[in-house]
Amino acid sequence: LKVCRDRGGPPGAILGNDLLDDGSGINPNDIPDEDELKAWREGMTAMAALPNAYVKLSMLGYAVPGWMRTPERQSVVKSLVRETVELFGAGRCMVAWNWHVNAAVSDADSHSQVGPDAIELLDMMLWFFDGYSDEEKERLFSGTAKEFYRLD
Repeated sequence: LKVCRDRGGPPGAILGNDLLDDGSGINPNDIPDEDELKAWREGMTAMAALPNAYVKLSMLGYAVPGWMRTPERQSVVKSLVRETVELFGAGRCMVAWNWHVNAAVSDADSHSQVGPDAIELLDMMLWFFDGYSDEEKERLFSGTAKEFYRLD
């Protein structure tokens, strides 16, 4: 039995909400909450130890709402994605493309109205995996999903 994990904890827990609580502007925080990050790492490390656990890399705005707003938030998401791939390996991670359903809302599960368009999301994913081998990228973008869902 293969298990797929596609949520990384409560929404906005790592950097806080997209907007300030009073709605007066964008949350400028770009420093991850160390307690939340520690809990995320412990949970992901425990999951990675299970050989049948896989990860869908999607809904990035759920963990970091409004992650497209600033380069700093983008860098935090990149580091989380790369750390996930390092924990599980490219053979147990897959890029999930649910942008087409309802754009930014899909990315953030309604916790932000700001998200990448389809081209921006693809460009970001390619940036996240900069330096990975072609074989690893093939696994991340299609190979792992084909194996997981038994499409071959």
